Amino acid sequence: MKRFQDVALSLLVLAIIARTLHVMVRAQSADDTMVPAPTVLIGDTVPALTGYAEDGVLTTVSLDSDSYTATVVYAFHPECVFCDLVASEWAAHFAAGDPKAAPVRRIAVTRELPGPAATHAQQFNWDIDLLSVSGSVEMSPEAFLVSRTPWVYVFDRDGVLRFHADGAEVEHVDQAMAEIASLSEVARRSESTR
Repeated sequence: MKRFQDVALSLLVLAIIARTLHVMVRAQSADDTMVPAPTVLIGDTVPALTGYAEDGVLTTVSLDSDSYTATVVYAFHPECVFCDLVASEWAAHFAAGDPKAAPVRRIAVTRELPGPAATHAQQFNWDIDLLSVSGSVEMSPEAFLVSRTPWVYVFDRDGVLRFHADGAEVEHVDQAMAEIASLSEVARRSESTR
């Protein structure tokens, strides 16, 4: 009889522990759903990105610049299998820039630390600036941009998001940049006629 009581008591204690854990997990899930997800939508302005350059120095990259027609941000993570699948295609895309076209800034952004990010870029022969946003605040634009990988974002010279797509669709980036260049030319012409 004593053994039966010990087993019953042990099962009761385990049931209490399981129930407590269940309540804690449900409470945590409820807290997570209350926090709105950060988003950057087409038409939103992101004036700058802050993170660590390849050499580990904290830097801010301005996305609203008259020096460039557009800024393309390539979000990746070195441990993402899908990023590895598009990495070679991205390398070809980086190298295929038209020298006659308007200047475009290209930045590969990751939440990984600068060292592993640079190693990944070297592995696939990327000739592109890197920005590690490993220390970014959860609700920041930087955190949102690296929340999906591989992903591509195109910002105009005012830092306004004009296009985004899965990283496997880099062929659409050139079309988006051409549209931005066309809109910039129209705006420039209308300003010169005033």
